[in-house]
Amino acid sequence: MIPAEKLFAHGKFITETELQKISKERDYLQFHRVIEELIENGLLSPVKASGKNGRIPPLYNKYRIIKPREDYSEYMDSIRRLNPLLNIPEYLNRPELYKKHFDIVEGLSHYLWYKAELLKEPMSRKERSFSIWGREKLVDEHFSLAREILRFNGLEENFLNYYDTPEPFFEYVHSYSREMTVLILENKDTWFSFRKLMQATGKNLIAGTAVDLLLYGEGNKISKKGALEDYASGMLRNQEGQTVNFLYFGDLDKEGIRLFFRTREANPSLTIQPFAPMYKLMLELARGREMPESPDKRDLPAAIKDFAELLGGDQAGVINDLLAKGRYIPQEIINYQVLAGILT
Repeated sequence: MIPAEKLFAHGKFITETELQKISKERDYLQFHRVIEELIENGLLSPVKASGKNGRIPPLYNKYRIIKPREDYSEYMDSIRRLNPLLNIPEYLNRPELYKKHFDIVEGLSHYLWYKAELLKEPMSRKERSFSIWGREKLVDEHFSLAREILRFNGLEENFLNYYDTPEPFFEYVHSYSREMTVLILENKDTWFSFRKLMQATGKNLIAGTAVDLLLYGEGNKISKKGALEDYASGMLRNQEGQTVNFLYFGDLDKEGIRLFFRTREANPSLTIQPFAPMYKLMLELARGREMPESPDKRDLPAAIKDFAELLGGDQAGVINDLLAKGRYIPQEIINYQVLAGILT
């Protein structure tokens, strides 16, 4: 006998050869009886236009698979008990959709019956998900289905009244203003030294630029698609008309340059520029010193040229020469004492 689930897995049609494979019946007469039983039970219907296989007794070369019609009568009472804000008439017309939506729509209906007042105040997405369904990740795991259910029931996407939480970063806020400058630092030691000095001295003018906030980029985390945009909109824009400018400062190496461009590409609505004075200071401090060897052997001439142009001045040759020699300048060359001398 052929298991129904294996038969239905083939979609709408199946060939005689495929039926032989899933039946694993070597005796042709026995195999013929299996197919005849499936036809008698209404699970298969021959496609006569496909012709016969030429054997005795014959079988057709192709069959239509007929799935039994599902009985949804057991769902009707449950549909009628849904909260009236939900689309009860359409679920009665399409009970197969109710079955598909069951877990989410039943939880939502219960919430609307007994806790609808909680929708008046916002919650985070995971908080709302747990509040309704007792599973904090349900909306995240079934986001498309949840949206489909809201649309089917004529509810706006913001009906659940939750807010998304931006990706958290290590930050130090020196001051809030209508026009803020955020300095993204690639490495943790540099971020901590900058933070320590700014806290201790109360100064925030770095190479002539007032820095209001220090952000630790945490490697590739800063280049995650939209992460910085979410952070800026959720954490910084607290005043009407506030603008936020981002400066980037990291290692002067191939990966540091890639990371800068990936961060810009991942957050196209933001203004992100390299902190040129600090990179130039790195080059000055490295002059005449043996810099460490870079493990990165990949080539990126166009990116180096573009990055050098953003720094301004005649930097391309110096940076090219440094990287061509397989060397790099770590951000930590700007140490605590160096920064203390330029912080005003």
